Parts: sequence; structure tokens; C-alpha cells
Amino acid sequence: MTAGPWRSNPGGRARERSRKARAFYGAERLQRRALETDADRARLAARVRVVEWTVAAAVLILLLGFWQLQLVHGAHYAELADNNQLRQTRIRAARGLILDRNGEVLATNRASYEVALIREAVEDETAVLEWLSRVLDQPLATLGARLDTQRRLPRFMPAVLASGVSQDKVVTIQARRREYPGVIVQVGIQRYYPRGTTAAHVLGHVGEISPRQLATWGSAYSMGDIVGQLGVEGVYNDDLAGAPGSKLAVVDSSGREVRTLDQQPPDPGRTVILTLDVNLQERIEALLRGRKGAVVVLDANTGGILALASSPSFDPNAFAARFSVQDWQALIQDPERPLRNRTLGANLPPGSIFKLVVATAGLEEGIITPRTRYFCPGGKTFYGRFFDCLGQHGEVNVVQALALSCNSFFYELGVRLGRERIVKWASRLGLGNVTGIDLPQEQSGLIPSDEWLQSTGRRYYPGDTVSISIGQGMLQVSPLQLAHLVSIVATGFVRQPHLLYRVEEPSAGRAAARTHTLLARPAEFRESTRRVVLRGMAGSISYGTSRQARLQPIQVGGKTGTAQMASSERVAEKDEDRPEHLRNHAWFVAVAPIQEPEIVLAVFLEHAGGGGAVAAPLGGQVLASYFGVPADQVGYREIPIDPRETTQRGQREPTLPAARPPGSGSPRQR
Repeated sequence: MTAGPWRSNPGGRARERSRKARAFYGAERLQRRALETDADRARLAARVRVVEWTVAAAVLILLLGFWQLQLVHGAHYAELADNNQLRQTRIRAARGLILDRNGEVLATNRASYEVALIREAVEDETAVLEWLSRVLDQPLATLGARLDTQRRLPRFMPAVLASGVSQDKVVTIQARRREYPGVIVQVGIQRYYPRGTTAAHVLGHVGEISPRQLATWGSAYSMGDIVGQLGVEGVYNDDLAGAPGSKLAVVDSSGREVRTLDQQPPDPGRTVILTLDVNLQERIEALLRGRKGAVVVLDANTGGILALASSPSFDPNAFAARFSVQDWQALIQDPERPLRNRTLGANLPPGSIFKLVVATAGLEEGIITPRTRYFCPGGKTFYGRFFDCLGQHGEVNVVQALALSCNSFFYELGVRLGRERIVKWASRLGLGNVTGIDLPQEQSGLIPSDEWLQSTGRRYYPGDTVSISIGQGMLQVSPLQLAHLVSIVATGFVRQPHLLYRVEEPSAGRAAARTHTLLARPAEFRESTRRVVLRGMAGSISYGTSRQARLQPIQVGGKTGTAQMASSERVAEKDEDRPEHLRNHAWFVAVAPIQEPEIVLAVFLEHAGGGGAVAAPLGGQVLASYFGVPADQVGYREIPIDPRETTQRGQREPTLPAARPPGSGSPRQR
């Protein structure tokens, strides 16, 4: 069939396109051949050779460079790349000093070796900790726990595992620093208490910051920091801690610094000066050695603490050195309870010391006058029960009853007063409340107030009033509270006990950052009441139960107390025949000189016997140490009495001055 105009012819069109293409490309090749002469080809070949040699030379140079880096100096550069790193460390500030009132150092710092771990340089933490456990002779669990508390730190920052490391152990660690590149030894600052156990309960101790403290105190601290935990170290930690510095340095694989890039020095802590007299404190602690008890000595005119001794004690240097878990368990499980601060929380009945409160209440409430007399036949019967007295004192007034510690007089007075009025005056004289001293863990004690009876559901019987009238039963006090009570009676002012004298900046000028503000207000009783009670305390020293605390040249006012732990009807009548835990507690309080009070003190001896027999003699020795009186002039001696200066019982009573205003006078310097 022939193709018409209405039919397509695809085969013919393809042949036509092929013909035209052959004609075009053939013409192009003919034209190119016409232009390629021998000279052109020679020039082109030369250019190609230049490019080839240039490329070959460049490749050769690169190969030589790679050979130089990889083979000749490869190990050197690999070591530099692997071992050099930047380390940013916090520089701990030196804690501020703690001084006594006379400038004696109570707490300072000394250099010590610390072993730390840089976690990013350690491949096997378990192996490293096991090795350190053997070298440091510390339990693996202890080192692991310390590391765990610091895992919030960046991995390049040292985590301190041990402080106070001995030099021989440091040498062992340094000798293997290439084998354990993440372990470093750095020189740190360790808290140091040069007088050991002296004033340990006052100073407290330092320790590693806890997660709870870190959350409370904020960004100023970090895990691993050493902070105050108890006592003055804890209360004034912000002053003592200072501000840390920082250092950015290049270090090698063994932790040695190559160079320092940047450094910000720390600001040392402030100096805290206390009202404490460390020489008096040491003398008191020597008197308490081997006993369980406490002694508090106050500056009568400021409320400053001159001595605050609790026995047995502990060495705060052990805490500064991060002692082991075993040592800590042994300390807290010690049956002698050396960590307990008996000055703030003995919480025991005050015994006959409480008669100072009942006497004040009776005079202020108008139940008695200085001339009121009650008869003491050796005891009295109330609510069908006989309550005995230590003697048969006959007709006695309030002064004589205080001096002789006559139970019968105060049974009668207490019943007439009633619980509510006794509790009211006990509270006004500082019992049942904390004193506000600048130390932690002070306990408020106990008086049988309406609020306490309702909160505890305890029933109060009429016979309980007879017991509390002589300081037994539902009463709990601390030695500090009794010293505070005596200072109120002695001076006529309520002053807050305190340890802080002033805080100084650490600069050379030692400028005072702040000074303690004295807090004082007039007591809520008449001056005549104060004089009568002090006459009773003077009589106790002159002819009463406190005779063993008499000082020949110094007129002292005192009061003894014996807190019964068990009824003599249920245990042996004599204290020495009872088991130790059922023996009586001994108390003694004093003010001296009674005409112009300088100091007041409270003595507490746990399970030691009668106040007059054991507490008063010790209190006399404390007074002798303060006033510089020879020891052989302490104790009872017959003193000639002018007949014109006698009471009905033929004993001398002092002439007392008016109360002195707050802040007057100062403790003597030794």
C-alpha cells in the first residue's frame, strides 16, 4: 500500500535525521583536523606535562607531611591530644578564726593532703576505688558513698574522697599516678582545734555539706564543701565560711598543672570572737573530768557566756578529718553520750533550786512577808500523805528556809500558792522556755502549765503541788536555765545569754563587722523581793547547805539542790547503796560577789549524790578559779559573827545594794 498524505511515515523520517547528523559531524571533524597542526599539539602536550608534575609534587608534599606527623611525631602529638585538658576547680576559702574574749585561738586551719578523683579521666571507677580503699585503709563503701554525694559536680572537677591523708600514703598514690591518671592529690585546708576537747560542745564541729543543707543554702556552696554542723561553727557558718575562688588551668594526665589560664582568689571567712574565757573553761573541764555533768558560768551584767562545759566531751578534730563510719557509730553508741550537750538539754528536776522560784512567788503574791514563819517539825502531812524534811528546823522565815533548804516551809508555801501561781512565776523567771542562746538544740524544759497538761492529757493531783514546791515531780530544767534564773534574781534584769562578742573582718585592720546587741529588760518583781531572796542565798553559803562553796575574801550567794530519781521507800535509803542510774542528781547555783554581782553559775552532776556534798564544793572551786582565790580557802570555816548582825538563828546576813543597770561592769581578766 502506498503512503498517502493522510498516513504517517515514521521510518522515513528517522532515515532522514540520521543522514543529516552524519553530514554535520563529518564536517566538524574535518574542520578540527584542519586546525590541529604539529605546533599546536606540541604546546598542548607541554601544558599537560606541567599540570601533571605540579599535581605530583603537591601529592608528594602531602605524603611527606603525613609521614612526618603520623610516623615521626605521631606518638608525641597523640599523647598531647589524649592527655592535655582544661580543669576548672573551686578554691575553698579558709574558714574564719574563732577566738575567746582574750584573743586565744579556739579554732583555726591547717594544711592537709586531700585525695580526689576526676571521673572523666577514669575508665573503671570500681577498680580505682578498690585500689584507693587499700591504700587509704578505708572501707570501699565509704569511698563510694562520698563519690556518690558529689556526682552532681561536672566530671572534670575533682571529687574529694579523703582529707587529712598522711604523707606516706600520698607518696604511694603519687608513685602510681600514671597507672591511675584520674586520682590526684591536692593540698587542702583542714579545720583544726588546737585545744582538743576544750569547749567542744560550744564550738561544735565541721563536716561535709549534706544534700539537705545544699538545697537550703543555695548556690554559694557545692557538694564536697566543708561547713559548720553544730555549735558556733554551725550558727555562724555564713560568717566563718567566706567565699570560694576559682582557677582554670591546663593539666596533664597525672593531674599536674601545666599552666594557669585564669584565677580568682577566695575571700577568707570572718573572725568570730566569743564571750568565752577559755582558761576558765579548761579549769572547769578539768574539775569535771571523770564525771557526767555540766557547768555554766554567766557574766551577770551582760549575759555573756564565760564558760559552758559539758562532760564527757569529744574531740572535734575527728570530724574535721572525715572519720570512718565505724568511728562515728562508736561515738554515737557510747553509753556515756559524749555528744550530748548537758548544759542545754539535761531536762531534769531542779530539786531545791526551785525554792528560789517559790520564794519569789510567795513574796510577790503576798502569801508571805519576810517576817512570816512556818513551823518545821521534820515534815508535814498533806492530802493524807506525810512529806518529810531533811531536818527539824523549828520556826523559820523565808530567808532561813532558803538557807537551810527547809522542805516543810516550802510545802506549806507551795500549797497556799497553788499550781497556777507557781507556774506563772517559774515562767517569768525563765523556766519552761528557751533562753535564746546562740547555740542549736536548746530545749525548753517543762513546767506543768495549762497548755502542757491539755496537750499531754496528764492529770494533775493536789499532791503534785507539794512535790513541785521543792523542785520535784513535773519539772524539767537545764543548767543554762538555772544560771539564767539566778542572773535574774541576782541583778533584777532579764538578759539574754549569748556567746557572740563580735565579728571581725579578716583584713589587717580587723574592722568589726558587727557586735552583739545586749538584750535586757527589768525583771517583773520588786526590789525588796530580790533582796530577800539574795539574803537567803547568802545564808545558804554562810550557815546553810552551800557552806562547802564559801570563799573567805568573797561574799557568795548560793543554793543547793538534790533531784531524787527514786523514792527511798522503793530503793535503798542511802544514795551510795543504789544502782548508779537510780542515784540522785546534784545541783548548785551561785552568784558572786553578792553585793555587786559579776558572775553567776550553775553546776549539775549526774547521778552524783547530794548537792551540798558534791556540787557545792565543785562550784566553790570554779568561783576560786575565777577570782584567783587559793584552793585551800574554799569551803566551810567558822567565821566570828558580830552580835549586831545576826538573825534569830544567830547567823550573819549581808547588806545588799540596789540592782545594777544592764551592761555595767565586766568580768575580770586573768
